[in-house]
Amino acid sequence: MNGPIGLAPGRGAQHRCERLIGCVAAGLLLILSGSTSTLAALDDDLKLLLPPISADHSPRVARIRQAFRSRDTVFMQKKIDELISEEPASFEGYFWQGFLELQKRNNYDAVRFLRRAEVLDANPYVLKLLAFSYYFLDQFQLFTLTMKEALRKQPSDSAPHYYLGRYFASTDAPDFAQAAGHFQQALKLDPNHYPSHYYLGYCHEAERRLKDAEAEYLRSLELAEAASEKFALPCLGLARLRLLEGRPTEAVVLGKQAVQLARDDAASHVVLAKAYAALGRTAQEALEWEQAAALDLRDPVPYYHLYRTYSTLGEKTKADQALGKYKRLVAIYGTR
Repeated sequence: MNGPIGLAPGRGAQHRCERLIGCVAAGLLLILSGSTSTLAALDDDLKLLLPPISADHSPRVARIRQAFRSRDTVFMQKKIDELISEEPASFEGYFWQGFLELQKRNNYDAVRFLRRAEVLDANPYVLKLLAFSYYFLDQFQLFTLTMKEALRKQPSDSAPHYYLGRYFASTDAPDFAQAAGHFQQALKLDPNHYPSHYYLGYCHEAERRLKDAEAEYLRSLELAEAASEKFALPCLGLARLRLLEGRPTEAVVLGKQAVQLARDDAASHVVLAKAYAALGRTAQEALEWEQAAALDLRDPVPYYHLYRTYSTLGEKTKADQALGKYKRLVAIYGTR
């Protein structure tokens, strides 16, 4: 579904997974935070859940799609209102209203409209989007049940397997074996789906099957490059493996590649900071923690590392400021 994505349990749950393998961005979908990259990742996942144009019933949907592509939410709302008013027995108006509410992060309203769409036509597209909206309301049982129902109705669709895999890889009690099974099923249906290869590798990494993890990361990277897609996660995975293997110089190279691919993603800077730390390059480490802190405004962890690195560099004022910021964020969001 950066992480998916989008679909992730609470931030505390995500970071419990991170501690298992010393990484960032373990969530089903990337979590809504201050980072522009996480918001973009969520929107990308939502787009993937839209039905193809060939599945549209009403000709009015074309104008809604046009408004969505141009990011004209006012016109989009107008056309949705017209569709609901003029075709009240059609699920499509309520489906698109639910989609728009998810775009606006109005999750309760999204559920309300999507359940209305479900009553009119419980097709797989409605069910997948409804599952998403349940997820954002922490209704994880409803999420899994609804996503599995979508899978039952359309067994050839790899998306439910992918998002269920992201979920089972990111819960409070992660089940990496079950997650890996879903990713493997997704890849049987769509062998070139490079995100599934990455997350399957992530499951292997969590279970310390490092050679298997590396093979999946390399395949994910190969497929993403073949598709001309900027996908940083395989580089992050390989960088983590190099750190585990005691090869920090190679981890720096891979971390830099990840930053180039996802400069606005805090996770890329975190891994690069850890690689610099392993080499004792404290000044460069500090710069990466500064970037990570700026990109994830709720995370106290970068400030703890900034306190440590500034102290090592003899910059007491900056160290004290970082420690103060760390304590304030912990008081608000807790430790991770």
